[in-house]
Amino acid sequence: MSELERRLRASLAAQAGHAPPGEQLAERIIADAVHGSVVPIQQAHRWRTWTLPLIASAAVAAVAAALVGISAGGRHTASAPPATQLHRATPLDSATPAAPTPTSAPTSAPAQPVSTASNPVGIAHFRAVDLSFAGAHDGWALGSANCLDGSGAACTAMAYTRDSGRTWHSMTPPGASVALQKCADRCVSHVRFATPDIGYAFGPAALFMTTDGGHTWTSQAGGAEALETLDGNVIRVATTCVPGCPYWVQTAPVGTPKWHTVAKVDGGMSPGVALSRIGSDAYLAVFGHTAGGAGSAPTALWVSRDDGATWTDRGEPCRQEPVQGGEVDSRAVAAAVDGSVSVLCVPRTAGDHQAVATAAGPGKAFRQSGLQALGPATAFAAASEHVLLVGSDVLYRSADGGASFAPVPDGPGQVRWLGFESATLGRALSADGRTIWTTRDAGRSWAAYTFR
Repeated sequence: MSELERRLRASLAAQAGHAPPGEQLAERIIADAVHGSVVPIQQAHRWRTWTLPLIASAAVAAVAAALVGISAGGRHTASAPPATQLHRATPLDSATPAAPTPTSAPTSAPAQPVSTASNPVGIAHFRAVDLSFAGAHDGWALGSANCLDGSGAACTAMAYTRDSGRTWHSMTPPGASVALQKCADRCVSHVRFATPDIGYAFGPAALFMTTDGGHTWTSQAGGAEALETLDGNVIRVATTCVPGCPYWVQTAPVGTPKWHTVAKVDGGMSPGVALSRIGSDAYLAVFGHTAGGAGSAPTALWVSRDDGATWTDRGEPCRQEPVQGGEVDSRAVAAAVDGSVSVLCVPRTAGDHQAVATAAGPGKAFRQSGLQALGPATAFAAASEHVLLVGSDVLYRSADGGASFAPVPDGPGQVRWLGFESATLGRALSADGRTIWTTRDAGRSWAAYTFR
């Protein structure tokens, strides 16, 4: 044993003897009613981040780092995102500015390492609410998991994969509670990563950004009803109230807090929006309010050809035709890698039927398929102009542009989220958030990863 190593170990023993006791790790999420949207989004109250005062553990890390540095001779290796950090409930100001501006306070500190001996993810009972993938291999899941104090309470959690979903590991989430049912205060319900280092977690009244792969998250003022990263920039859609207020459309270079307001879109009584991108094309659907089935509530589909810099209103893409005496309304929008865009069309008085309106590109006319009796839709995705998937009581797939749909055998069953990264590679999230499904043949067959 070298003299330096002896001194380091002696210092560790001295610090450990004076380490203060740790505090409790988390409290239970407080849930409210569901926030109205086209596809229901589960939400919960915001939680504050905490830092467990483990001086002895910090000393262990310092000794380990010093010894590794000595033995490695100055070599550096890439590090994975840190293990999951838990959060504690706390009341917050729920006000949201009309035109959000960034702040720069970091909201997450390095997390306590989690043992993965009995669970390869490193967290127990993880349930995802949203997914994001950057490239063919890197992916992230936002959700909740058991707190580390053994209480059985739920805490905000995140997991990541570096092998296209075959294995998952815990990491530090942003300093907010996850949207399990509804958030009365700030919380996050979605995650989007532009690169393995740069990502965003957001909800209607909260927005967080990381530029170091999730080691730290920075809070920015306001929130986002929708946010998508692509083509070197980010498009963000925010509002101060739903329904009744306009939507602000903002853009920023990926990884920067420099948001620029590029459009103000009338929302009226809109219950929500959907944003989809492919290449430099972006599609923003502002949905009509169909509650009660009364009156005209057409969707406004806004189209951008220049990464969100300018927008054109193309109106309601769903063809209006008498169907049991009701209106046909847009319910979801999905852009595909071949440049096409598809919209799920649902009759107002026959919500268990769907049609699909598809355009070959942003300047092309929509053509609409006939109605299909698939049951109420929970998710929608497009692998191409012709290959479409609809989640309902089971997962349905069409290979003819929506003219016909068939159940996917041995597939995901009921899903809450669908998405494609290419014409063949796609993901699905089970309705209970426990299982992430991957397809590599445009939805014909699926492989499952289930969290414990």
